[in-house]
Amino acid sequence: MGIHTITLEQTAKAPKKLLFQLLSDHQNLGRFFDGKYRLIKAGKPEQNGIGAVREVDSGPFTIQEQIIDYKENEHLHYKIIQGVPVNEHGGWIKFTSLNADQSLIHYRIKFSPKFMGTGWILRYLFEVKLKKALSNVAEYSETTWNKE
Repeated sequence: MGIHTITLEQTAKAPKKLLFQLLSDHQNLGRFFDGKYRLIKAGKPEQNGIGAVREVDSGPFTIQEQIIDYKENEHLHYKIIQGVPVNEHGGWIKFTSLNADQSLIHYRIKFSPKFMGTGWILRYLFEVKLKKALSNVAEYSETTWNKE
């Protein structure tokens, strides 16, 4: 089975520090992504850092994702460790300042489907959900930051 890759970018009129805080707050990711999120194991050096495990109830699946790399205000790297029909799944989120008022979220996922012929539909579903979530993050961050 082949490896599928999704790469998305989203700009926001907000500092990368705020974007990082929003996307590394595992307990509250449900405000941007479909599903219910909860932190089931704290990480290090921060609660949401390396080793943190979040559980995502997305309706048909309940999955667990583990943070395997974390550099505050720079990047997150996670992998799915349980619950979705893929053999391998890794997500990388990188945050870049474009200027004093604008930042970029670079989000990349790689996965290999467990069942032959399902990669295209999983790719489509992941991509649609991620685009919506990143748009939600940008909108929320711009509204939040501009009020401060």
